[in-house]
Amino acid sequence: MAATTTAGAALADVDTLGGFFVLSTDPTEGADPSWRPLPEFTGDVLDARIDQIAGQLNASRRVAGSLLGLSVSARITGLVLGAAALHGLVPRLHDRVHWRPWSGGPAPLWLETPEAVDHDDLAATATAEIDRTLRPVLAAIRAQAAVSDQVLWGNVASSVGGALRMILTDRPREATRATATARAVVANPPLLGLGEFRAEPAHPTGIGFGRRTCCLFYQVPGGGTCGDCVLASG
Repeated sequence: MAATTTAGAALADVDTLGGFFVLSTDPTEGADPSWRPLPEFTGDVLDARIDQIAGQLNASRRVAGSLLGLSVSARITGLVLGAAALHGLVPRLHDRVHWRPWSGGPAPLWLETPEAVDHDDLAATATAEIDRTLRPVLAAIRAQAAVSDQVLWGNVASSVGGALRMILTDRPREATRATATARAVVANPPLLGLGEFRAEPAHPTGIGFGRRTCCLFYQVPGGGTCGDCVLASG
């Protein structure tokens, strides 16, 4: 698409990637009272979700909170990086995106009126929008599940790496721009220093990511370590 692509058209294209990139922009969703602004994912409803995950995994609330944060982070980074890498724009999510209760898989998200954020620096603006959108949720997880900022923001950096590989798998022709955008995103605070991209010849995209923190999945019975974990060997 051309540089004049609207936020709605860009997000509709990103939505076709599926999985963590899915976003509803259907205005009729507004009739559903279960949709809530993302910053409201806190308090009792967050506690209940953390307890649910902890019970499902037979893990502590700290581990459950980290993995929940990773899942939510993957949703937001997927949308922001997808729009930035594929269409050169940053969607405004921090005060527009809504969520509703879910039992498993990627969190459902809805954006009634897609809009792009003005920018002079695409990657810096993308990182800032990721920060503004996720910070209230991650702060609540930190307070309610005793997960450190280092772990929570390391999860965000990891999700950028995962989003890039999914984008490259589906859109290999966009590899140069997408990779440059993702590298620049993790080079901005608060993601700076939490991980780095590296060559991974065994993966179909040739791209890997090494984080400098751990999401704590190894503490889940039988969990082991993720491929990008600081604890992973080799």
